[in-house]
Amino acid sequence: MKQLIWNNLLLLATLLGIPALFAWVLTLINRQTKAHLVSRFGINSQVYLGCLGIIIHELSHLIMAVIFRHGIQSIRLIKRPHLHQTTGNPDDLALGYVNHTWRQGNYYQMIGNLFIGVAPIFGCTASLLGLDAWLFPGLSRAILTLAATPKNPNWHGSWTALTTAETSWWQLGLLLILTILIVIGGFDLSPADYQNSALGLMSTVILIIVFTTIITLLDGQATAIFTSIITFGFTIAIILSYALVVSLIVLIITRLIAD
Repeated sequence: MKQLIWNNLLLLATLLGIPALFAWVLTLINRQTKAHLVSRFGINSQVYLGCLGIIIHELSHLIMAVIFRHGIQSIRLIKRPHLHQTTGNPDDLALGYVNHTWRQGNYYQMIGNLFIGVAPIFGCTASLLGLDAWLFPGLSRAILTLAATPKNPNWHGSWTALTTAETSWWQLGLLLILTILIVIGGFDLSPADYQNSALGLMSTVILIIVFTTIITLLDGQATAIFTSIITFGFTIAIILSYALVVSLIVLIITRLIAD
């Protein structure tokens, strides 16, 4: 029984707890970044300087909504917010939106709400890694080298991959600009995102507990399976740590500009 409880807690923390913590911290940091921009340059500055991130944010919602077979009602990948609402529509203040519906009795669609809500965190992180692979391959190799062995990070191999890659100045400049455009607009989960995620949270928790219980009681290879899942969770944590570091750098830059 103790082993069953421990396995459940371990998998819940790995698959839900760690990503939720990163999502929360990334949201706090990037809300501060937007606040600095708005206070210095006006409300539309977050759209102009975060346009790429906003589009990726909404596309991430859309892709996951399609995967989980939700009905798509309306989409705006990017828009300017309207301070003086005249319609009472909450979308007036949004920078973009994907309005979708699902069937209450459909377990698959219900679970999808969780993944749809947090999708921008992973979509923007994947976009940053893709940019690195294109413009600064050494950086992406360094990150993935660490992520490949999360229990025993290969710091030497990561540093070697980072320092031996050749990159021109224009590639670094373009990478910096595109990274800022993604970070400012992409990582900030809205209250609606959190509310949407909450709708699928309990269903996902139940699914993980049922899966863990079955594997623990019936599968002789349970230890190997759980080890693989935990390793995957730490890999995600290392990759999200990169997004966190980039977000902190952009926060510092915007704060210096705002001051």
